[in-house]
Amino acid sequence: QDDALDPNLWRVHDKLYDLSAFLDKHPGGRFWLETTKGTDITEIFESSHLNPSVVKVLNKYYVSDITIKRNSPYTFKDDGFYRTLKRKAWPILSKSGTGPSLRMKVMQDSMVLLFLTLMLLTAYHHSYLLAAATGVCLAAVISMSHNFFHQADNFRMLYFDLSTLSSAEWRITHGISHHHFTNTLYDYEIAALEPYIHYLPNPNKPWFSKYLSPITCHLILFIVFFMELILRVVGVAVGRRKFRPENLFPVAEALIMVFVAGDLKIGLSLWSVMVFFGGFMFAYPALIGSHHHPDIYHAHDTFRSNPDWGLCQLDAVRDKVEATGSLFLVTTTFGDHSLHHLFPTVDHSKLPLLYPVFLETCRQFGIRFTFLRQSNLWLGMYRQLVSTTPNLNPPGYKEEGEILLPKSVIEMRKVAEKAGKK
Repeated sequence: QDDALDPNLWRVHDKLYDLSAFLDKHPGGRFWLETTKGTDITEIFESSHLNPSVVKVLNKYYVSDITIKRNSPYTFKDDGFYRTLKRKAWPILSKSGTGPSLRMKVMQDSMVLLFLTLMLLTAYHHSYLLAAATGVCLAAVISMSHNFFHQADNFRMLYFDLSTLSSAEWRITHGISHHHFTNTLYDYEIAALEPYIHYLPNPNKPWFSKYLSPITCHLILFIVFFMELILRVVGVAVGRRKFRPENLFPVAEALIMVFVAGDLKIGLSLWSVMVFFGGFMFAYPALIGSHHHPDIYHAHDTFRSNPDWGLCQLDAVRDKVEATGSLFLVTTTFGDHSLHHLFPTVDHSKLPLLYPVFLETCRQFGIRFTFLRQSNLWLGMYRQLVSTTPNLNPPGYKEEGEILLPKSVIEMRKVAEKAGKK
C-alpha cells in the first residue's frame, strides 16, 4: 500500500482511479473492490482481467497520474513474459470461458454431499475411524472450494467455511496477498507461519526451528483448524475481526453431531477428530505441494534481474507431475499451480487449455519449465525448513536434469504444434 495514496482511490500502475461508482457494476462482485480501496491493485488488476477491453472500462474512472514510485518491485511490460502470455491465452479463454465447467460444479457439490453424509454416519455409529475419513473428505471439500473463492461471488466459495476457516478472510490473505506476492515479505501466509514454521532462509533462524520444525510442523498442522477457530472467536469478541453468518457453519456441524450421537462428550470428540484430520489433510498438501523447496524463491534469496511479475511467479512455485491430468487431484492437492498463480480467476477446469501457449511462451523467453515429482517436493519442504543460507544465485529453472512433463501436457502440446503447422 502507498502511504500517500488517497484512501478513496485505487492505483493501477501509475494512475489513480475512483471506482466507487463501479462497485455494483463490477462483474467480480463488490468484495474485491471494497477490500482493496485505497491501495495499489496493479497485480490484482493484471492477473484478474485477461480481456484487453477491460482497460477501456477502467479508463472511464481515471482521476489523475501519480508520480510516487510503486512499493511493488514487479513490472508488466507489453513485450514481457506475462503480457505476452496473456495475449496468447485470451483467444482460448474467450471461447471456452473462464468459469467452472459442469463437471467441476458437480464434483464440488458431490463432495459436499459426501462430507455431510459421512458426518451423520460418524455421529450415528460413534465411529472415530469414520470421523477421520470425514475429516479427509472435509479437506477435499475446502481444497476444491479454494478454486471458487478466487472467482466472482458465488455460493460454492462458502463451502470453504464448512471448515473453521473463513472464505472472506482467505480471499484477502491468500487470494490478494499470497497470490500476488508469493514467498516475499508481502506474502501474509509466510508472515503468519513464521512464528511457528520458518520457511525463509534466515541466517538468524532460531535453533529450535532449524532442528525441530521438520517434526513439530506436523503437530501444528494437526491443530491449525482449532488455532484458527480460537483466533476468530477472540478476534470477533475484541472487534478485530468481522463476524459473518457463515462462521457458524462449524458450530452447526458440532451441534448436529452431538444431537445425532445422543451424547455431548461423544459428539464433540467425534467432531474434534474430524477437524484434526481435516486441518492436517488440507494444510499438508498446501505446504509441500508447490511453494517450499530450496530451488524455489523465498524472501532473502537473490531476486531476479528481470522483475516481470509472471516470471517471478514461476520462480516461487513448482508443479507436481502426478496431479496434472486429473481434475480431482488438481483441485484437491493444489495441482496446475503455476498456471493457477498466473491466472488465479480462471477455473481449474479451464487451466489445462492453456498449457500449449504457456509452454510456447516459456520457450520464447528461454524459461526451462519442468514439473517435479511429489517426492522431490516433499523432501524439499523439509530441506527448506532447516535452511539458513539464502540462495545467492538469481532464481530460475535449472539447466541440468530432465524436463519432466505429464503425458497429458505432452499430448496437448503435440496437438497445438500440429494445428500451428496447418
